[in-house]
Amino acid sequence: MPFFAFHDTERFHGEPEPGPGVRVSFMPDRLAAARERDKRSGRPSDLLPVGNEGLMVNEIATDVPRWPSSLWRVADLEPMRPIPAYRWIRCRAFTVTEQVPAWLVAGPHGEAVEQVITLTRALTGAQAEALAALPDEGEDPLKRTLWARWSRKHHSGSPVGCALTTLHQVVAEAARQVGPHLFGPDEEDGVEVLEDPAWLSAFGAAYAAALALGAPDLLAPEENAVLARRWTTVFGTPDLPGRRPA
Repeated sequence: MPFFAFHDTERFHGEPEPGPGVRVSFMPDRLAAARERDKRSGRPSDLLPVGNEGLMVNEIATDVPRWPSSLWRVADLEPMRPIPAYRWIRCRAFTVTEQVPAWLVAGPHGEAVEQVITLTRALTGAQAEALAALPDEGEDPLKRTLWARWSRKHHSGSPVGCALTTLHQVVAEAARQVGPHLFGPDEEDGVEVLEDPAWLSAFGAAYAAALALGAPDLLAPEENAVLARRWTTVFGTPDLPGRRPA
């Protein structure tokens, strides 16, 4: 069954909210209202081609483009315009069958990736400095090897779905809580970007850990240990149900 990713009430253009057995319908007025809010606030609007509006449903969980607050399996789709070449469609309506863990958007090992994202979201200045102080030897060649092996069978996407993009966002949000001095202007785009060396290094450690923990089959165990070493030195190995003692 395909998946529907619920992000937040403001961006939900359907009714009612998802729940087991619920029939959810697309509400065009809600999409119009969201676009108007974006226009007034100056935020980029979710502009969709005419005739392609609707509730987005993904065939594969790892194709979900943003980390959701909840993830649902859905059935009985009523497509607005089927697009066979893509693994997603926009729907007028669907029926929710069950809720599944949101971390499935990062793949079968996504629970470990979710823990990396959760810790990164609350990253402190001291933790960023601790990550940056550790040597990162071996990370870059292992990342290149991992991506090369992934690319042999995949022409797009990521071994951990949208997790790497999410990590980039949450580390910037965490840094913003520490202070604006960690940011500087991007001369090309004219926007502020994270430029503090310690925080950028901390992001690199989180990125490497997400790949090592979320796509362990692409490297040998000892290579994954090296790739995640900075992260696990500071935060430990993720405590997952399957690894906990009985």
